[in-house]
Amino acid sequence: MGMRANTVNTVVDRAVDGDGPGPAKLRPDGRRVRAEANRNRIVAAVVALVGKGELTPTAEAIAAEAGVSLRTVFRHFEEMENLYLEIAAAIFERAQPVIDRPFAAETWQEVVEEIVARRSEVFEMVAPYKRALDIFRHRSPALSAASERLAQLSRNVLKSRLAGRLPLTADQFEAIDLLTSLETWIRLRDIQCLSPQAASRVLRVAILAAGANAHP
Repeated sequence: MGMRANTVNTVVDRAVDGDGPGPAKLRPDGRRVRAEANRNRIVAAVVALVGKGELTPTAEAIAAEAGVSLRTVFRHFEEMENLYLEIAAAIFERAQPVIDRPFAAETWQEVVEEIVARRSEVFEMVAPYKRALDIFRHRSPALSAASERLAQLSRNVLKSRLAGRLPLTADQFEAIDLLTSLETWIRLRDIQCLSPQAASRVLRVAILAAGANAHP
């Protein structure tokens, strides 16, 4: 994201400085590109600040992190919902390679190990942003919908992973879906104050118990 912003800014600077084709032709596009670059900077700044633990970073902090003016930040804050949707998309993009990594496990115990390891990695990556986005979700139908889509994606991945491997009852699947949710991970980490390693162990125990007596 940062590389993209830097590349965009180089193009803009050339257009505004007159280094390139006719300025009359490029300046309107240059303004649009500069606005997009500033927006990218702001999104990247919020992502960075939330990653450092600032769930509701101030406009001043965002401006300093992004290297833009406070006025620019406030201008983009007027469409905060769209900005946070872009942040959600940026975080999903960051987690996508882990989500898409092929599964290799075969036995039920191995499947549990792989599911827990995969979700622990993704959840540690996205949990700070989930906490931040939840602050605004009640005011934003779009963010609520995005959160629901993420939960449905997680459920679908779990269903496809377990399909044909274990004859789970409907209740057992729902229990495992709950146990492997981001919300459960955040509770284990924030409320029960467990380390990532301890939280993973608890999930393994709970999932194996939930799937007990279901054998291929």
